[in-house]
Amino acid sequence: MRLSDLNIQIDFFSGLPFPLIAAILFSFFIVVLFIYILIYQGILRARQKQTDRWNTLTDDMIYKVIFHEDDNPDGDQTAELLDIVSRTNIELPFGMAKHLHNTNFRKTLIQKLIAVKLNMSGAASDNLTRLFRQLNFDKQVLKMLNSSSWYKIASAIQQIGVMELDEYKHRIFEFVDHERGLIRVEAHNAILKFYGFEGLRFLDNATYPITKWQQIKLLDQLASLPTEHFTGIEVWLESKNDTIVLFALNLVKNYHRFELFDQVVVCLRHNNPMVRQKAISVLKNLPSEKSAAILTDIYFSETANNQLAILRTLESVSTDTEIPFLVSLLSDEVDAVKLASAKALAAIGQVGIEAIQSHPASSQYPLTQIIAQIQEEAA
Repeated sequence: MRLSDLNIQIDFFSGLPFPLIAAILFSFFIVVLFIYILIYQGILRARQKQTDRWNTLTDDMIYKVIFHEDDNPDGDQTAELLDIVSRTNIELPFGMAKHLHNTNFRKTLIQKLIAVKLNMSGAASDNLTRLFRQLNFDKQVLKMLNSSSWYKIASAIQQIGVMELDEYKHRIFEFVDHERGLIRVEAHNAILKFYGFEGLRFLDNATYPITKWQQIKLLDQLASLPTEHFTGIEVWLESKNDTIVLFALNLVKNYHRFELFDQVVVCLRHNNPMVRQKAISVLKNLPSEKSAAILTDIYFSETANNQLAILRTLESVSTDTEIPFLVSLLSDEVDAVKLASAKALAAIGQVGIEAIQSHPASSQYPLTQIIAQIQEEAA
């Protein structure tokens, strides 16, 4: 553009009133914004169509894989999976090969393979792993495992466990005490997948906390495993990592390890009140004639929350011997203590209920309401 032309345009705008200039500029920006929205919507529609095509293609592939049967069913049934893959491949749907170079398509397919395999077993599950290997996704897993990205490492560990890539299972132990929580969780889950209860040996040297959510996940996985030769809890009960002690106490509770009663009692003297509270509740699941006396002995040295926990446990383990102790707590200043004590007395039987009714304050609030509540629950 020549300088003279530019001067003409400037002179044109300078001769216009400001409101008109503003209106022209505003209209220009509206047109640009409208064009941008049209282009953006077009891109979104194109992406959605592509996603729909990918979903159809991957769903069709997975359906065929689940019901795939080898052409040589009379072959050696004891052959290793890698040998089977080398002898027979699963036929891919027409058009899939051209998409496999696309990173987003591979991610979509891998995510679906993992989601489906989590709910499959037997031949269908084996076929999904076979396809995973056939598409060389197992080689990709190794690259991810050696990545510097924590997210890729966590994803790789998950794929190793879910897709049962035995050749990489030894690598998982490198990450059981990783600084990243997600990596630790995936490593622990994968180890249990391969090794069962024996895989819990990673707790021997774990330094990072085992979160409540992680403990729930681990216990959920363990619930479906056989418990033969399950050892190690006694070591974890003495761990310097409080969260491991809590997890060990949960194991004692869930698997009724009566032989560990004495070690659970030791945990009642732990520095962490949460550990003590868990140990108190575990005693409810380990019936012993010594439990009630042990709990009443530590009652007055405990925190308020733990005192209530003791009373809740006494509701299950108390005998006539504990009646005087429980009756004395009916005079406590805290109503929650009075209620818990009364419930523990009522759980002993008629003699306990009579002890509540004969208390000097039985006709006064709140014992009147507590007695009424106990009678209603007993009815």
